[in-house]
Amino acid sequence: MSKQLRQVSWLTLSALLMGMPLVTHAAEAPGALTFIVKDRYTDRPLSSVQITLEERETNTTRSVQTDAQGRIVIDQLDPGLYSVSVAKGGFNSLYEPSIRVVTRKNLKVELELGEQALEEVEVRAQQAEALAVSSTYLDREALRSAVGGGADPLLSLDGLPGLASASEFASFSVRGRGPRDNLIFVDDFPFDKAVHFDATLGEAEDVGGGGRFSIFAPNVISGAEFSPGGWGAAYGGRAASLLKLEVADGNPSPSASFRYDLAGYEIGYDGPTGITEDSTLLVSARRLDFGALFETIEELDIGEPVLRDVIVKSVIPLNQNHTFEILLMDTHEDYTRGVTHVFASPNFEDASLQDSEQDSDLYGMTLRSLVGEDAVWTNKVYYRTSDKVSSEGESFPDLVPEGSPASSFPVREDIITIGEAETEIGWRSDFETVNQWGVFSAGTRVTQIELDYNTVLDGDWIRYIYDDDDFRPDPGQRFIVLTPESINSSLVQKETNYAGYVEQLFQRGDWDIRTGMRFERDGFADQSLASPRFSVNWRPSTKVRYFATAGLFHQSPRFLDLAANESNDLENEEITHASIGYEYFPNSNWSVLTEAYYQNLGNLVVDLDRASGTFANIGDGTSYGVDVVANGMIREGIYATATYSYNDAVIDRKDGRGDVAADFSREHVATLGLTWEISSRWKVAGRYKYLSGTPDDLFIIHSDVLGAGQPLRYSKEITERNVGRTSGAGSLNVRVDYRRAFGPIDVTAFLDVINVTAASSSDESEFDYRRGVVVEDDSEAEPLIGLRLDYAW
Repeated sequence: MSKQLRQVSWLTLSALLMGMPLVTHAAEAPGALTFIVKDRYTDRPLSSVQITLEERETNTTRSVQTDAQGRIVIDQLDPGLYSVSVAKGGFNSLYEPSIRVVTRKNLKVELELGEQALEEVEVRAQQAEALAVSSTYLDREALRSAVGGGADPLLSLDGLPGLASASEFASFSVRGRGPRDNLIFVDDFPFDKAVHFDATLGEAEDVGGGGRFSIFAPNVISGAEFSPGGWGAAYGGRAASLLKLEVADGNPSPSASFRYDLAGYEIGYDGPTGITEDSTLLVSARRLDFGALFETIEELDIGEPVLRDVIVKSVIPLNQNHTFEILLMDTHEDYTRGVTHVFASPNFEDASLQDSEQDSDLYGMTLRSLVGEDAVWTNKVYYRTSDKVSSEGESFPDLVPEGSPASSFPVREDIITIGEAETEIGWRSDFETVNQWGVFSAGTRVTQIELDYNTVLDGDWIRYIYDDDDFRPDPGQRFIVLTPESINSSLVQKETNYAGYVEQLFQRGDWDIRTGMRFERDGFADQSLASPRFSVNWRPSTKVRYFATAGLFHQSPRFLDLAANESNDLENEEITHASIGYEYFPNSNWSVLTEAYYQNLGNLVVDLDRASGTFANIGDGTSYGVDVVANGMIREGIYATATYSYNDAVIDRKDGRGDVAADFSREHVATLGLTWEISSRWKVAGRYKYLSGTPDDLFIIHSDVLGAGQPLRYSKEITERNVGRTSGAGSLNVRVDYRRAFGPIDVTAFLDVINVTAASSSDESEFDYRRGVVVEDDSEAEPLIGLRLDYAW
């Protein structure tokens, strides 16, 4: 699957983009913006907030004030781009350099203002907003038009501090940790199934890759808050990064959308529900069939991945103090790779047979209540279920005469089958109030999780990639044999996990000091844990701010590792984190943020033996580095961003080899991006990215390992893990966006080309045990095409 979307023709969208300006059209109907401004800490509406809009093309301005409910509707606005300034006495001002008005549509813009400690500079960079400490926020426009993001919000995170995204896929690693170490929340519901095709079986790069495509269609996510470390006590369970995704609310005016590309289609509705005043509904449904796409572009060896996603969100204000929300997510995926795909594989280098299917759903309800004058109480209940079955088999194209049809290949289907069924019921309650010191918050979580995992091996299975310390009954045997006795396993278990936290934000002049403690009970690990958290933010002037974080974080073991062998009695990993940084504002157009961090990694889960699926908490290590981020506006409409991340992450697996580089560590990651909003219709952008290589292995290739009278087979014996590195690689991504209204239809089109220069990377490779060679994945340009039609009424 690592070759998808290659060789897609650019002609369709290129002709569309060149032809659109030539089409005769009527003047675009006006649109509107509804502003809702609230206090950042009390969630109360702010009245008499001054909002100034400036139309970018004409420089005409318009000023209004919010009413007693913190709202104001500005209508009869010409479609296009506007800059927005927001100000109120006693509060920090805001500046948004690029808000779009769409024909016939009333778009809702929600803003939060914090109480003013001192006069702050307005940084006018568009790409990302730096929050307190080291978090970064990307809004809806930044997510849907990011270079290299294509149609995937998670791809749009590329370029954030500490984050490394190596390909055209949605998975990412942070500060040397793996893709599955990231903590992901959707509307503050825990949801770790946010990426499709997270392989359980297959080649090492597929199993470790963390998935391919996110479950979110374009325009569904209204904002993403990302933290590479040091977050507060309200969150736990994973330690690499915290990603909080907000599903968009509906807008005040109704609209329908349709999107079509070579892989499939998407339909949506966005607007009021009519249940109560200001209640809204967003519906997004899509189906993508990459198998049909691969046939079109003649990539016939990959297989047939198909996905379907349905997301529904409704926000229903019950009265002035209570708001009810419903979130429904229904996702499905299946992937098949049969002998016809093996037949199309060059030199039959991949002869595996794959079959996997997963259904994953989340149903959540939220009640947000304003209590007294300064408190907010939020309660969430949810039900999550996931059912996944994966199987792998093998074909033998070399055992029939050359040129034989695929149907004649001997096959051994469903050699290994893994079932992963999860059911989770949870309640999350959070209380926050302003007090004499600043802001106090506390919360509790109760979660019941039921697991039904099983692994079934259908007879002995020879594997030709192994570590030199993997079990072999004969040390001279140059392969390992998986047996049902050592591999078959099951885990049927139901546990209740508890967590609670308290946190106090002390606000004194230029200082914000946050202290917190998280307590949790992990039923699967049979552990009670306490995690202190601390952060400080000091802004002595408008030119600079300093910040630091520290804390203890725990990461629960993967359920697959627990289920792989009955002897796997695993505990939480422990990560002690500390960081210090500063942000410098040379003027109102630029900011430069630098953060250095150190992490001590303890009680790490490491694999002991491939032949038996055993794991243990015996590893330890360290990770340290520095992230630098510069964001700025060269002039109105032209934005630049640059990032650099250095990381040194090492792990001692206690196998006698000492410290080695962590699996996902990259010493250097650098990006340089430029965005130019040429007009309200055209936008072009580019980003260059350099990533140093991932850790490499030393290995020996053995020939004719099965002996006389058997098929010729080679094996790869790994003698040392993660020594040296693969070569680094740079890539250039380019994107062109076009938007225009034709009567009542608003048309959005983009061409997003990943790796324009087809620069090669040696990160991904496969061992062909029939020929005894390591096959590196070819690199090509990856054009992503999108066309969306919106109709508002």
